[in-house]
Amino acid sequence: MYLARAITVRGLVQFGWKQCLLFAVVSSTVCYLHEAEILKNIAIPFLPLSTLGTAMAIILGFRNNSAYDRWWEARKIWGGLVNQSRTWSAQVTTCIAAGEGEAAEVAELKRELVHRHIGYLNALRIQLRRQDNWHEVAPFLPEDERSQLKVWVNQSTQINARNAARLRDALDRGWLDSFRHVAMLDTLEQFYELQGKCERIKNTPLPRQYSFFTTVFVWIFVLLLPMGFVKELGWWTVPMAVLVGWIFIALEQVGRYTEDPFQNFVHDVSMTAICRAIEIDLRQMLGETELPPPIQPERNILM
Repeated sequence: MYLARAITVRGLVQFGWKQCLLFAVVSSTVCYLHEAEILKNIAIPFLPLSTLGTAMAIILGFRNNSAYDRWWEARKIWGGLVNQSRTWSAQVTTCIAAGEGEAAEVAELKRELVHRHIGYLNALRIQLRRQDNWHEVAPFLPEDERSQLKVWVNQSTQINARNAARLRDALDRGWLDSFRHVAMLDTLEQFYELQGKCERIKNTPLPRQYSFFTTVFVWIFVLLLPMGFVKELGWWTVPMAVLVGWIFIALEQVGRYTEDPFQNFVHDVSMTAICRAIEIDLRQMLGETELPPPIQPERNILM
């Protein structure tokens, strides 16, 4: 996630220099052909072009609003994971009680349940970004579960299910009463609910025909711009076509980058930082003091 309030000139240049170079070449070619009277009919009336530009602006507005809605929903889902994770840790640390002579076993169970949940969040992050760095999850899991990470089809689902199984063990041993057991199962159900919403966003992109034809129509429009400008502007067509063309292409790219908030890109939801913040909170609730530092932004980008 990009954090700075403004994008640097260098960032703007990197973002659109290829497109601007293409627009400059195309508009210069149109101007040369027109001014040298090699192809006089290359100029077209500007009125239909302006109508097309208005339509494209409306289409881009709808498409970008839809993309932003997906990004914002993803951020709200991860905000829900933050809140439910804190609830889970509070339930683990307060609802599970040790019997006589069982304090050490219960303390280890509490640590296991909280650490496994941290592993669950990191596994969900890795799945959504379609990465393979399971070594970041393994330290939070018991030894017998680490070898299963590359075997399980849906790692986060299985990790959460293991926490449910361990709650049943606590119930059977009398460390947890049935009322609190049901309440904690409800929290695990909330994790599945939020996970399913993330998977829906990831696996259901904006309709491809909608996204594809928007891109095609924008490119048709910006490549026709020099032909609409050249009769009135002459060689001033070059800077004007570059400027207007870059604006439309930039808007199109903003929507394309925003529509998938889990693609491990600059404009992603900052899941790595969120996972680390949850880890710090939950481990402090366990009473641990050796904690990792929060994730810091690099070049104004927080992943």
